[in-house]
Amino acid sequence: MSLDSIRLEGVTTHNLKSVDVSFPKGKLVVAAGVSGSGKSSLVIDTLFEHSKTLYLGALSSKSLDMGDGDYQFDRIAGTQPPVALRQRDGGYSNPRSTVGTLTGLDGLYRLLFGAGSRPVCPACLGPTGPDLFCDDCGCFAEPHSAKHFSPNRKEGKCLQCDGIGELVGFSLEKIIPDRSKTLTEIWDGADPGTFAVPNVRKAFEAMAADIGLDLGLPFEKLSPEQTERVLHGSDTVYTLKIRKVTNDFRFEGILGFLERAYRNASSAARKNAFTNYLGREVCPACNGGRLRPESLKATVAGHTFHDFQGDELSRSITRLRDGLASGDVPAQVRELASAIVKQSANIEDVGLGHLQLQRPVTTLSGGELQRLLLAQHLASDLTGVMYVLDEPTAGLHEADTGKILTSLRRLRDLGNTVIVIEHDESVIRAADWLVELGPGAGSRGGEVVFEGRFADLLTSGASPTATAMASDGPSRTRTGLADAPWVEVRGITRNNVIDQAARFPLGALTCVSGVSGAGKSSLVAGIHAAVSRAVAQRSTGVTAAGNTGIRGAEALDDVIYVEQRPIGRSSRSTLVTYIGISDHIRDAFAGSADAVERGLGRGEFSPNVAGGRCESCKGLGLAEIEMTLFKSEFIVCPECEGRRFQEHVLDVRLGDKNIHDVLSMTVEDALDWFDATSSPKVVQALGVLSEFGLGYLQLGCSTTTLSGGEAQRLNLAGELLKQRRNRTLFIFDEPTRGLHTADIRHLLALFERLISTGNTIVVIEHNVKVIALADWVIDLGPGAGREGGRVVHSGTPEDLADNAESVTGRFVRRLRDAPAAVPPTAPAASRRPSAAPDLGVIGELLPRAVTVVAGTARQSERNGPTPYGLVIGSLTVVSDELALIGFLVRSGSTSWNAIADTGRFCVNILGEDQHDVSDAFSQGRPDSRFDALAWTPSANGCPRLSGAVGTIDCSLKSTYRIGDHEFVLATVVSVDMEAGTDRRPLLRAERGDSALDDYGWRRFAREAEAR
Repeated sequence: MSLDSIRLEGVTTHNLKSVDVSFPKGKLVVAAGVSGSGKSSLVIDTLFEHSKTLYLGALSSKSLDMGDGDYQFDRIAGTQPPVALRQRDGGYSNPRSTVGTLTGLDGLYRLLFGAGSRPVCPACLGPTGPDLFCDDCGCFAEPHSAKHFSPNRKEGKCLQCDGIGELVGFSLEKIIPDRSKTLTEIWDGADPGTFAVPNVRKAFEAMAADIGLDLGLPFEKLSPEQTERVLHGSDTVYTLKIRKVTNDFRFEGILGFLERAYRNASSAARKNAFTNYLGREVCPACNGGRLRPESLKATVAGHTFHDFQGDELSRSITRLRDGLASGDVPAQVRELASAIVKQSANIEDVGLGHLQLQRPVTTLSGGELQRLLLAQHLASDLTGVMYVLDEPTAGLHEADTGKILTSLRRLRDLGNTVIVIEHDESVIRAADWLVELGPGAGSRGGEVVFEGRFADLLTSGASPTATAMASDGPSRTRTGLADAPWVEVRGITRNNVIDQAARFPLGALTCVSGVSGAGKSSLVAGIHAAVSRAVAQRSTGVTAAGNTGIRGAEALDDVIYVEQRPIGRSSRSTLVTYIGISDHIRDAFAGSADAVERGLGRGEFSPNVAGGRCESCKGLGLAEIEMTLFKSEFIVCPECEGRRFQEHVLDVRLGDKNIHDVLSMTVEDALDWFDATSSPKVVQALGVLSEFGLGYLQLGCSTTTLSGGEAQRLNLAGELLKQRRNRTLFIFDEPTRGLHTADIRHLLALFERLISTGNTIVVIEHNVKVIALADWVIDLGPGAGREGGRVVHSGTPEDLADNAESVTGRFVRRLRDAPAAVPPTAPAASRRPSAAPDLGVIGELLPRAVTVVAGTARQSERNGPTPYGLVIGSLTVVSDELALIGFLVRSGSTSWNAIADTGRFCVNILGEDQHDVSDAFSQGRPDSRFDALAWTPSANGCPRLSGAVGTIDCSLKSTYRIGDHEFVLATVVSVDMEAGTDRRPLLRAERGDSALDDYGWRRFAREAEAR
């Protein structure tokens, strides 16, 4: 057994079929495969859970039963201490947990301000001298400590809001949302248990009669004095008889009654009656800063504690860096400020620079949370650890994928093994080693269909991933918009989206796109709220004409927001119970002749109800064996042999099958078996599941065994089954998340079904292939956070591709201009053997173009990969068929040795206006040549220079010694050329006898060869 790899043998967890596989240590390993193929079962449920149990057990024998995975295997060897960074895990649901508290940056900032800020005068809040004395007021200030900047300590918290930053009170907008309603209608529509109680209403009516207030008067028509009486009452006492009891009452007003009743409520249930009327407003004393005035006035480098808390991390980094450079940061906290910058930069590097420290963790998406945890580990010095990540690019724009790859490589380069479950093509291409599960999902998967490097994956005819990557991608018939009605929502203001308008066609597919943090969810939330309000007003008889923020909503009868959420995780939740057809199946059996003869009803055919189920296993089909030290094990129930029911129930037949036989059927088999006439609901539901590519699932399978992609499609199917109607606006939140490229066609089939029946679809989406297929695109940007929140494009995907202001448009354009790919399973005569990139686009620029070969070195004094680069000439295409290029470098080159060590690099073709770049490389030190240049990571994680005419991502194939030089042979992974421009590449100057020969090589190469 090699010590350089982690070896798993005979793994049969869930759908895995005795899998044998190895993961090389110290590498970036990607587990790929279609949704439901067994990736999570192998990597998380088996390898991680077993490794966790093993290492917890090494710490204490009492911990040996702490693993919670239901895994099965013959042998696992060579494992390392495991760390799982998941998209959403338990322990992060505390509403008080913020980005600052989770990352520890809150504590660092408190230390920074406690030691680095000067206290202000507690009386006038003016500056104090070195002795903390205020010359204007004659007061001494209290010396600062970290406690003065904590909203949870008496020394620092705002006394008015108790450090919450908000005041909770009754909102008139929520109590009377429609001011056109009359006073009688307001009382009739009040929530039970609030101001509509009989004694309050009688007192109000008595006061109204006393002051001559017409109860049929709309609230908006009341005079200021009348409004004051309705809201705050009067001092007059009225003697009233209510339910045969006479008492004296004073009407204290709607707000007066609610405030007193809420304050005096003795139970949570009583308080809940008022929640619909409660609103939140920013505390006027601290303006949301949560601290007392003296703490909020203190500054470091000219900025307050609340500035750093409430602004984006990217801006906070700039402030501290500028303060360090200018000397504005006090000497005693300069090292602390540098640590804050370093940790914040790690968060920015994973695409989360738009987050604020005060943002609650509960508002983060699963992908954002996982990347936040990843950033924390980047700051650690852990080595020899096995990191497991589940789709770290989920919810991430393609523009930010390069940052994630750089972070994953940093973890690897620290000496760790990084195993990633991923569908993203860029991550798959960047892997050191690939393991693909498949070929299908569920019972059709569970096998290793490929192990090896990416270059070999492309030639694997057995790989669904290679086939999907080489294909033209999903397709759909676009909807004509010439005669389409439109909906327009104006004045959307939420979070970073300020006063924006969204316009989209009815009966079509609209994608809302933009970089992560651009404001997509905020814009869509505004659309949802406006349409919902318009539909509700129309259903209550109020015309939407008064709703000036929206037009065209009269063509919609309903709006449904299908958000990303986990499905039921009960051990008794099954496929049929989740989609709501279990009752129909039980009714079918209860109505059979056998069941009627035996007197059996619906309940006897449920594994969750006593009477018909096996009582030994309580209808689970599995018996639990409790272990003293280890976690409990489960075996097939010896009483019912896994069939879950008693014999007299199993004797009942519907056709030729009993209840266990039916629940063991796949969806496809059951679809053929059930009769559409006698079981229409069952057939209807099974048909939808089959359309979504879930036909391989068993009817009785537990929802706890479903993969993320399967669970998502089941969610969508459930929504469709609940709402089979037209004139409905369906809103989906990143529906392609967790889906393999090959599975997206099932999602598009759902969209086509909905649109064909008269519905409208709006999706928040990052997948460029889906965006390019949309009928309409609303793109937010141009950046994230404060740099975003603006609609930069509203139009067709074709127009988006030509929109220079749109980041998304750049990727749509790249997809549009990419040459058509050919699947690896095509006949050899009609394709390149390696499905290689088309190198024709670079042929005319080479070999005379000046180019920079850029890469990264693993050793770094800055705790991360250091970019290296060198200028080369005579780049030539060695084989267009195999996508091979070649060039010469000088033997012993420090830059080339550093690049060659990583095995991957990016060739940047300089433009005619980039002489300075060429000069910088020839004059600077190898490890500092990129310091003054603008660059971004390529798909290979290597520097792409801003302004380059084109870039070529490569992987090193081999090198050959030629005299004092080395001939480098490299495989082209991808080519990205600047289109639609008159810019030309920078050509080398001819230098006498070093001129080029017919093949583009300088003469010293031939002279070296002759020697």
